[in-house]
Amino acid sequence: MQNQYPSVLNLCAVVFFLSWFIMVSDNSMAQDTKYIQSLTISETGGLIVEDFESDSLGQLPYNWFEQRGVNRPYFYPEEIKNDYLYQITEEESSMNEVNKFLRFNGVIAKHLNFPLHQVTNLNLNNTPILSWKWRIWDVPAGANEGDNKLNDTAASIYIVFKVKRMALVKDVPQSIRYTWSSSLPIGTEISTFFGNQKIVVVGTGETNKPTGEWLLFSRNLKDDYERLFGEIMPTTPLAILILSDGDSTSDSTKADYDDIGFYPLGHD
Repeated sequence: MQNQYPSVLNLCAVVFFLSWFIMVSDNSMAQDTKYIQSLTISETGGLIVEDFESDSLGQLPYNWFEQRGVNRPYFYPEEIKNDYLYQITEEESSMNEVNKFLRFNGVIAKHLNFPLHQVTNLNLNNTPILSWKWRIWDVPAGANEGDNKLNDTAASIYIVFKVKRMALVKDVPQSIRYTWSSSLPIGTEISTFFGNQKIVVVGTGETNKPTGEWLLFSRNLKDDYERLFGEIMPTTPLAILILSDGDSTSDSTKADYDDIGFYPLGHD
């Protein structure tokens, strides 16, 4: 199902699009050497972006940057780091193994950015399937991604493909944002920011399952990109971002993230 809402962004979205892409526009950035250069190859031939297993409990994930992709919040002073509301957590799995994952719990959110623009072994023609896991515990009540005054989400993951130059705005990132909506039905598609961000609802409702089970999501980026933008998909994306937030509705949300990666066709 496709719904076209007015392309009016709330302040949070405007700040996102106008600010964080300093990392692309400044080619002389001294911190480029900190970025991941290659992704780990999985047993099934996929590329693992993040499973959080190497991260420290209670901390922010080491390899993720702030919204613009310039600095790692992991190194921020505690009083600033605490504003992010994301935290590495662990649990015992069904096979009596310990699993680490990322949890968001709070109201006012900040993006986390995993830059991909220097990764040398990523080609979306070979691994077009974006896969990740969510576990939704609490959603921002009354949130609606199609209403600029209520544009909150329990969990979302962005894939940023390229930067487009516009007459009134210097640089505009072109992205698809997959979201767990509080109110919109699965399959809803929304176009925002002059058509440069496409929101796709892939989950909806108060919680995913009362037992707290993980849900696996997989999207064919090539199919989604070419359908939503009507263009040939760039083979190397610029970044992945994640965001949970309840600031527009002033309501808390709680969600878990894990096992983000790119995989060949046929991945389950």
